[in-house]
Amino acid sequence: MKIAICHTDFRVYWPPRLAALSAFLKNNHSSLHVIEIAGQGSPYAFANKASQNSFSSPWTSLFPEKRMEDILPKAASTHLYETLDNLEPDIVIAGAIAYPSGATAVRWARRRKKPVIIMDDARLKDVPRSFIVNWVKRRLYANVDALFIPARSHVPDYKFCGIADKQMIFGGNVVDNNSFSARAALTQTNAAVVRAKYSLPKRFFLGIGRQIQKKNWRALIQAFAYVKQTPEWGLVLVGDGPEASQLKSAATGTNVNIVFLPFQNQEYLSEIYGVADCFILPSLYGETWGLVVNEAMACRLPVMVSRQCGCAETLVRDGYNGWQFDPHNIEQLAMLMDTFISFSEEERKQMGDNSYKIIKDWGLDRFCTGIWQAVQYCIQQPVRGYDTPVIDRILLNLWKGRYRPV
Repeated sequence: MKIAICHTDFRVYWPPRLAALSAFLKNNHSSLHVIEIAGQGSPYAFANKASQNSFSSPWTSLFPEKRMEDILPKAASTHLYETLDNLEPDIVIAGAIAYPSGATAVRWARRRKKPVIIMDDARLKDVPRSFIVNWVKRRLYANVDALFIPARSHVPDYKFCGIADKQMIFGGNVVDNNSFSARAALTQTNAAVVRAKYSLPKRFFLGIGRQIQKKNWRALIQAFAYVKQTPEWGLVLVGDGPEASQLKSAATGTNVNIVFLPFQNQEYLSEIYGVADCFILPSLYGETWGLVVNEAMACRLPVMVSRQCGCAETLVRDGYNGWQFDPHNIEQLAMLMDTFISFSEEERKQMGDNSYKIIKDWGLDRFCTGIWQAVQYCIQQPVRGYDTPVIDRILLNLWKGRYRPV
């Protein structure tokens, strides 16, 4: 069975997922064909991508020298459609229908009478839409065979879109747990050298992500300023973005120990995770999951996660491996940080171990078995063609998807 997977680009978390999936499918007498639209990833252009020469599955980059925001939706859709026609996969897996990859894959699948699996994690509250837009989205989703989503926490959002329970398969949002865990453990054997390398405090809370408004780093800085200070504790923020200079100015006025580091690749992040004490993600909105939380938990860190983050309900158990919190309540966050500092070394270690217990089932195997479950579901269903309602065909023909960088 020939399976094509197409997306905007395949960076950051995707190379290990695709490598694992390729091997998994090969063991199940199937092949994987990777199609990315843009060769220059954005907003993660800093991140490495899988080498097409070393990757075992066929890999096609439609616009290898362009970023997605520099490609017109019509051009992306046309090239992807032609590529799928030439490849003739038995099943196509694609990114969300909001983007050219998903919009094109659904149109191609219906015309060619092939199953289509859409990968999505957006929630209604993350991307508010008008009644008309929601109606259009429901009509487009009526032409999707199966949906690959992170967890049961996202089910109500896709029921709203008309997707049946049996069509929803879980396991999309995973990281390479083994890699993060092993590198972090190695770092802990040489902690003093790592702290010196990055000028890190002896003990610290860690935040990682783009420095943009919705990530809410300013609130975290304010909360840390309210914490009863001890000389050995600090806050470390890793990332960059349009708010970087403002955040540094805000930190300067607090007279507390706050360290800023630029974007780091996953190898270097693992070093920082390995010597951190607790991870915090304070996002306000639009955080459909928050894979940095997976990374931190794989590195045995306790976590404090905003209730607005898509992963919070599934991965964070209050008092067990960390806490969920209201991102608008700075005093609450400061209180949780104070509580954590007051814990004994053994209590903090136990919370970190509990994080690992939860996340160990969220590795690459989960991604592969979830995709395979979706594939098996699709091939057991009657073949669907282009005999959809006229309005659906009109919408499928008109909608080419769009890409809006965050």
